[in-house]
Amino acid sequence: MPYTRRICSFTLLFRDFPCTCVSALLPLLFLLLPMMVDAQIVNIEDKRKKLDTLGWYGQLDLGGNINKNTSLVTTLRGSLRLDRLGQRGNILFLADYQLVQVSGNNALNAGFGHLRYGYELKDPWRWESFVQVQYNEKLRLNLRFLTGTGIRRRLYKKGGRRAYLGLLYMYEYDELAGIDITYRDHRLSSYLTLSTSPLANLTLASTTYYQPRLPNFKDTRLSSVLSAQLTITDRIRFTTRYSLTYDARVSRDLPDVPNTTYSWVNGLRWTF
Repeated sequence: MPYTRRICSFTLLFRDFPCTCVSALLPLLFLLLPMMVDAQIVNIEDKRKKLDTLGWYGQLDLGGNINKNTSLVTTLRGSLRLDRLGQRGNILFLADYQLVQVSGNNALNAGFGHLRYGYELKDPWRWESFVQVQYNEKLRLNLRFLTGTGIRRRLYKKGGRRAYLGLLYMYEYDELAGIDITYRDHRLSSYLTLSTSPLANLTLASTTYYQPRLPNFKDTRLSSVLSAQLTITDRIRFTTRYSLTYDARVSRDLPDVPNTTYSWVNGLRWTF
């Protein structure tokens, strides 16, 4: 069975961001870097949608393939996203499931659900709260439950270029499989995210999450995600995403679990 978790973020900078924006962010990066060190991460920032009309928005991703040579490899993936944009309050719901089987044995079995509420304060500030449940069988994470709340601030917005900074308190409950260990942690969740649209039909985004455990700031979790989305039609898009996660503590307690994991996912997205 699997295990759950979520994290905070800091983002990579794109060359086409204004020099003034970059220079303003660099001191903040160096101040926060020493405060971060431990875990396994779900990136929420690259799943946000730029909505400009009130109401509901939905997005469904489905994918799968079968490959037979010396072994039978089956891959399934599905995700659902719902947004509700109000006058000042916003709701985001995410669900994701991934399964990879090799000759009937699970090589990957993971999923999560995430619910977030945001309330617009005085521009450019927003208050957010969230709840998340997650598992990952191969990383020996039976259950991860997260809940947290904090501030999100828009740092820059012009045309298709945006930058956001978030700082939240988070409580995390983790159950590890095959070992009698349960984590109950208080964490600081911080992130920086950037996005840009160099072409009318192309969007690039980058987010990095850091989650130091309180009060031990040396026990940290880190995750970084690079993504691209290419619009094919009004409702169909090609997506590609590379994610990298570092979590030292789990590998110390479970030597068979690597402290660094990564994935590269490509697919088609249908929006409605």
